[in-house]
Amino acid sequence: MKRLLPVVLLASLVCAPAMAHHSRAAFALNETIPMKVKITRVRWSNPHVFWAGTVVNDKGVAEEWTFEGHSISGLVRQGWTANTLKVGDEVQFFVNPHKDRTKHFALVDRVVFADGRVLYSVGVPPQNAVASRPKIEPSKDFSGNWRYKFPGTAEEVRKRVLLGAGGPDLNLPYTAKGKAQAVAWNANDNPQLSCGPISLPALIMTVYEYKWIRHPDRIEIQKEQYIDADRVIWLNRTKPPADYKPDPLGFSVGRFEPDGTLVVETTGFSPVKWGNAPGVDSGPRKRIVERYKLIDGGMAMSVSYTLEDPDYFTAPVTGQGTYTKSADSEFAKQPPCDLSAAREHLNYE
Repeated sequence: MKRLLPVVLLASLVCAPAMAHHSRAAFALNETIPMKVKITRVRWSNPHVFWAGTVVNDKGVAEEWTFEGHSISGLVRQGWTANTLKVGDEVQFFVNPHKDRTKHFALVDRVVFADGRVLYSVGVPPQNAVASRPKIEPSKDFSGNWRYKFPGTAEEVRKRVLLGAGGPDLNLPYTAKGKAQAVAWNANDNPQLSCGPISLPALIMTVYEYKWIRHPDRIEIQKEQYIDADRVIWLNRTKPPADYKPDPLGFSVGRFEPDGTLVVETTGFSPVKWGNAPGVDSGPRKRIVERYKLIDGGMAMSVSYTLEDPDYFTAPVTGQGTYTKSADSEFAKQPPCDLSAAREHLNYE
């Protein structure tokens, strides 16, 4: 086996929110204020849901505001549907306002309805407000629903996800080409703001759940919320078929080691903008090796990867983390990515 060069920990890759659609840093996340809103528009859209509404300010003047909510997946898990809020409804929003108070744009923490019901958006519900969940069953063969475990309290994780991880780590072993891209990083160049594809390794450790489905010849991995991000790990092949065409997710083959560890090698990538890290593209020579192992009696799964891309890095880079088992469930259906929704926040910069 070819010996690998010394590895370097790629911290910015294990923090998946770096590849989210945009950071919510423009909002005052430590401040939550109430606003009485009459809904004038509902956009049940991917990647984020938006509402518009009329707010009467303290001088009695009606103002039009735009409110950003969670993703469809996140809202559905909190009990929302596309018809929960309708044009003409009058409700109370609790929001994180924009730091620039001249901008009528806010992030919805939760909504209080006329009948007293409370539904959360990006806020963290108190423990006694969370409805009972289905029992979580351990996995015996990697199958089932999983969630990447971000460290910290619920509120710390919330802020980390909302803020993202910022730009790339400038101390990684970049080639000249990779270093130039990392230095030139600009958050508004994120390809997902144009509904571009996500690639590995960002997809390995990101928000939202994974659903692993085990078949005799393959493992299918469905990804909640993300469009065109489902994977197949082939267990009966060692290389792509002759007619394979390069893809942002590559072609994955897997094998099991004697201790039960699943080793996945992925090659055959197409070039992807920001495919290696925020600001750093990936090339056709990219190769990723992932390792998965069930731990804690099947209630968790360790995950690690080694990334090689000689067009952008002079040495392999690695990441590691943990998945925790979730209650098995189906994911909410997603509409196509809405370009205007992906870029809505740019109207308020």
